[in-house]
Amino acid sequence: MATIKDVAKLAGVSIATVSNYLNNTKPVSKAVSAKIKEAVETLQYSQNLPAKNLKSNSYTDIGVILPNFNDSYYVQLFQGIENFFQNTGYYINLSFSYDIPDFEQTIVNNFLKKQICGLILVSCQPDNWKFYYEHFTSAQKPIVLIDRNIHSLDANFVSFDNYSIVQYMTRNLIEHRYKNIFLMSGPMQYTCERNCMEGFRAAFAESDLSFNPAAVIETTAGKEDAFRKTINIFKTEKPETIIATSESIATGIIEGLNILGFGKQEIPVLSLGEEHWNLHTHSFASMSAARPAMKLGQTASSLLFEQLSAPLTKETEKIILKNPALENRLIFSDRKITEEKPPLDEDPQTVIRILMLDTPQIHVLEGLLKNFENLTGIHAQITILPHHNLYETILDIDKMPEGQVYDVIMYDLPWLSTLASFHILEDITEELSSFDLNIFFPDCLQYFSSFNQRYYGIPYMYAPQIFYYRKDLFENLALKSAYERKNNITLRPPLTLKEFNTIAEYFTSETNVIDYGITIPAAYDECLSPEIYMRLRAYGGGLFDSRGNVCLDSAQSLKAYINLVRAVKCAKPNYRTATDVVAVEDFLKGDTAMLITYPSFLTDVVDLRRSSMIGSIGYHHIPGRSPLLGGWGLGISSYSHKKKEAFQFLKWTCDEQVANYLTLLGGQSAITSTYTNDELIKLYPWLPLYHATYKYTKPTLPPKSKNNVILSQKEIDAIVCKWIYPLLDEKMEVQEAIFRTHSELEILASKYKY
Repeated sequence: MATIKDVAKLAGVSIATVSNYLNNTKPVSKAVSAKIKEAVETLQYSQNLPAKNLKSNSYTDIGVILPNFNDSYYVQLFQGIENFFQNTGYYINLSFSYDIPDFEQTIVNNFLKKQICGLILVSCQPDNWKFYYEHFTSAQKPIVLIDRNIHSLDANFVSFDNYSIVQYMTRNLIEHRYKNIFLMSGPMQYTCERNCMEGFRAAFAESDLSFNPAAVIETTAGKEDAFRKTINIFKTEKPETIIATSESIATGIIEGLNILGFGKQEIPVLSLGEEHWNLHTHSFASMSAARPAMKLGQTASSLLFEQLSAPLTKETEKIILKNPALENRLIFSDRKITEEKPPLDEDPQTVIRILMLDTPQIHVLEGLLKNFENLTGIHAQITILPHHNLYETILDIDKMPEGQVYDVIMYDLPWLSTLASFHILEDITEELSSFDLNIFFPDCLQYFSSFNQRYYGIPYMYAPQIFYYRKDLFENLALKSAYERKNNITLRPPLTLKEFNTIAEYFTSETNVIDYGITIPAAYDECLSPEIYMRLRAYGGGLFDSRGNVCLDSAQSLKAYINLVRAVKCAKPNYRTATDVVAVEDFLKGDTAMLITYPSFLTDVVDLRRSSMIGSIGYHHIPGRSPLLGGWGLGISSYSHKKKEAFQFLKWTCDEQVANYLTLLGGQSAITSTYTNDELIKLYPWLPLYHATYKYTKPTLPPKSKNNVILSQKEIDAIVCKWIYPLLDEKMEVQEAIFRTHSELEILASKYKY
């Protein structure tokens, strides 16, 4: 390996001169520099930087943290940083926070262990000044913030004049007859996004139009959330144009507009954008302000380099880069005002009526209905009912006036056999013969669709029970230590139901960091019954054996009932009024540490890695690995006069792209590809768990009597819960509750024998 002595000899200069050239310690003439550079390249000489750093007690690693590399703004930003530091002797360490504070803090801690000498940061922690003050400012380690300031921190800051860009865009849109203008930005806690909003508001203040606060839509700054927010906007509004504060947000907006049937000519999308030589072909937005992001990266690098060169004397600076002349880059045209088309529902032949469950996933689906209408010309009217009212409404469907009959019915898995045997659901076996049934989870049609070897619907909502927990609590070192001292076991996602109760009791009674370990939903039968069915299955018990005989009175059932009673004693006391939705709300509000529920109830928390309420959410198989399969199918009413149109709706819900959109919006499809899609898994790393859980999960299905009649699951649930409520209220002993339930189930089964 060549040494510095070899380089000096070949270049014909002293070792000190080579050192001055390599380390920028003293000026070296151009002629001598050329000789040394040629010698370095000929000998392929490289400095032993670790040894050099140890010897001189100096370090040459620079940390760079960006939100992501999906947005070309950050790609160009990094290119500017990289270009500046080439041939300076400094080495860049790049990492991505994905705008998750925990990720950012972990990256910074790892950088500090590596002894970085400075940091360039686009932060997602604008209020965490104390952390950066302790590790950088007070340690005289320079830091440069880009776009997002950290409040009260004395640090270099560089950004663009986003206020003026958005103000100019909005002002010109108003001048060209646009009125219903929307701004979609990242979180307002970030300086750059708040400046965009202020520029947006200022343009309205200059005009005769009133400013509508609802026209400012905050996102997480990613394309997925922008897509979700775009879909939601059109449930109540139709913007004339939308301004996006980044390329990623514009991407999500345009995807949403496209599936809703709006082109860029009809609803223009403006983006702040980045500078490219191919100005007219690069941006997919209608108009784009080309900010020189590379220049921003170079400016940030220059500030850091100056402080590294003079750490004791160089003051911090705030630099706001002015933008190139926007007049040459944004060309506006007057809005063309067209007459609104009459709504489709004025033609009764194009309307189908759909009866569905009141759950977040269905509210998500409503946002996609315009895509169905655009593709088929059929208008879908959805009626939404709560779980405990939906079943009775379906059973009475034959009593409805002809014009009010539902064409499509959403049904819970345990209802399938009853609805099929009562001929409420239409047999669609022939229609499905041309359908690719392999798109669904293997063999799931036997749960979602099949009765007496015929098909009466299609799988729609896949929802296995999943265990969720507060990562900040389970990873807290003090809590882990205290829990281990008390229970002689590590605090972790519980593997058994007994361990689940032990952890719940610890959080409820042994700590003051949180009020309760869990919430038990027991507001009505449909909430409470899964709590006991899950435990019965975990302990090897059940209500009926394989021949349909009642088998509840057993040692396994006793364990399951005792476990439920113990769980309620360490749960939040609201169990008699808590629904599944309330249990989720308690968890997200930070009232409880753990949650066992179906993913469909967490639709509003699309990204489990971050929640505005509690931070990162962990996910795991439920204790005992005996999850119930909650799921819903879609079928066609046998009383419908529009069965062909209704089947088109069923087929649309099974489209792979629609399933992907539904996943992005927080829904859970029964289509396998959504759980193996690499891009979706990158966004939502818990999807493989949902996929793997299918191996263990099974629904609660009613048994057949000896004469092949299906028992009513509704009646079974009512009997089971009838005797659990007094047990939970401590008005009855466990053995008596089991005995009474067993006896009454036998009476119910006997009714179905004749």
